[in-house]
Amino acid sequence: MPGGTDLFLAAHWQMAFGERAAIEGVVAALRPALAIELGTAQGGSLASIAAHSSEVHTFDLEPAITDVPPHVRLHAGDSHVLLPRLLSELAAAGRNVDFALVDGDHAPDGVRRDLTDLLDSPAVGRTVILLHDMANEAVRGGAEAVDFARYPKIAYVDLGFVEVPQRDGALVERWGGLGLVVVDPDGTLVDVPGERPVIAHVRAREAPLRRAAAPLRQVRRRARGTARRLLNRAR
Repeated sequence: MPGGTDLFLAAHWQMAFGERAAIEGVVAALRPALAIELGTAQGGSLASIAAHSSEVHTFDLEPAITDVPPHVRLHAGDSHVLLPRLLSELAAAGRNVDFALVDGDHAPDGVRRDLTDLLDSPAVGRTVILLHDMANEAVRGGAEAVDFARYPKIAYVDLGFVEVPQRDGALVERWGGLGLVVVDPDGTLVDVPGERPVIAHVRAREAPLRRAAAPLRQVRRRARGTARRLLNRAR
């Protein structure tokens, strides 16, 4: 697996430079004893996470990596089944997840389920969570569906933590961007004044033409999803 500091040249990354640098900076500062990644893909973000973490669990339906370090456990399958199982084991052992990257299921309900599985777990008690593809309206909609105020342990939420330039066009599907959720019940990770949680930049503003074209983009997403499912069944 390529080194965690190979931010600019590594083709296995599926993120913009700013996103790569943000992930590297967060995990380098945290030095997680235990980290979770949803969405292994080719292992770009995993390389950075693994370089700074003592133990990593990474999940993907069809991971595209083979060189897995000994301190990384690869979970191949549905995160909606496998993640709650792992979190239950960690909670029973009294362990804490220090860092999580949510970049797996990109359907709105899938994003919501992955995020609520994390937030509902006692193992996520003092945790920095990054959410990828907040520029995508389906992914962001899944994150926005979570009632963050329901969790007293959350200190800070910013779904526009890192933004990347996007192409113009009413029918263009936008991707990229990072959201941030800080689970920090006693203020050891982030200093936020006033009432908690602080929820910033939750709703991105869209141009009127893009808002009007939202149903057409949704039809295109569903068509692509159907095509992918048919292709997977045919394999």
